[in-house]
Amino acid sequence: MDQVPSHLMHEDQVMMTLSGSLGRPKRLVSCRSGTARYRAGNPGTQRCRSTLPDEARVQEAWTLDKSVREGLRRFSGLDAEINLQILSRSRVTENRPKSVTSSFAAFWGTLNVNGAWPSVFGSDAHGNLVFRRGPWEDWPRRGARFDEIDPSLPMVLSPYCGTLFHEAVGHALEADYLKRSPLKYRFGEQVSHEQLTIADRPDLTGYAGSMTHDDAGRPVGATTMLYRGYLVGDLAGNKGALRRASYRELPQVRAGNFIIKAGAGSVGDWLQYLPECYYVAWIKTGSWQPGTNQIQAMTGPVFQLEHGHVIARRDRIRLRLTTSDFLNRIDGVGDDFAMDPAVHWCVKKNQAVPFAMGAPSIMVRGASS
Repeated sequence: MDQVPSHLMHEDQVMMTLSGSLGRPKRLVSCRSGTARYRAGNPGTQRCRSTLPDEARVQEAWTLDKSVREGLRRFSGLDAEINLQILSRSRVTENRPKSVTSSFAAFWGTLNVNGAWPSVFGSDAHGNLVFRRGPWEDWPRRGARFDEIDPSLPMVLSPYCGTLFHEAVGHALEADYLKRSPLKYRFGEQVSHEQLTIADRPDLTGYAGSMTHDDAGRPVGATTMLYRGYLVGDLAGNKGALRRASYRELPQVRAGNFIIKAGAGSVGDWLQYLPECYYVAWIKTGSWQPGTNQIQAMTGPVFQLEHGHVIARRDRIRLRLTTSDFLNRIDGVGDDFAMDPAVHWCVKKNQAVPFAMGAPSIMVRGASS
């Protein structure tokens, strides 16, 4: 970890979880508040103390609760189940001669209506209720089911599959993992498609990983990791990439907002003209084992299509890929960039931090036999 100056950080956070019937969900509220004084070293050390939660954060969470439930009221006549999370957080980092405040508030969750695909929603950068959108909304929930993925067939990833790249590229380029990363010796090389550009963007406004200074008080900026398929940058503490799960933990090198830039491909054309392919609606979770070339992910719905028509589907599958092969098989980058309304959580060394993700559709060609 890069050395950082000693600093003081104060955190206030309120998390609210609602689950069950849309009309009468069960609610759980948890608060966290405290101050940490960090001293640089290898490893760093800090002293922490808990404080009373800020009432403003509590009120903000309740305001968001009212707002999102009002927005979902149009579904109240349906047999619907909800899983909703609300987060209000504020962090004040000492940055002499003044302090810097970073705050974030959002809601996100899943609405399950009997007979329909789960609807994932969240708040955008302006606090508006938005849903994930894609062609699967019009595709049948029931019908033929395929057994296993045929690796020789191409795969189209929706804009909500950025987790695969977060694992394959984001974690592999973190400074403390880089020495054992499969990408370590490939800087300056073209490792993927000429339209694939990936960046860490904590400098964006209004998202879960947005901040002007990281949790060690350093100013943040955009870090481009892949540019037009070329490996050009890594994530390091001296670039403002130190984050912590709470005031009780030591900061680690972490991504802020993970962004894949739009390309020129048309997902409609891909689906129409491919004789046969798979379409992945979204990725639920992913992981990369540090020091290896292996990534894996659990998907949401996956569809098998022939010239754009669904012939079979699975509710979920587990994907197992190798970093170098996966990046090499990227065959197209779509023009349909979208910010995922759901807040993502990245877990590293038992610390979970929230971040936002934005991506276009991605075409992955089939593996060679």
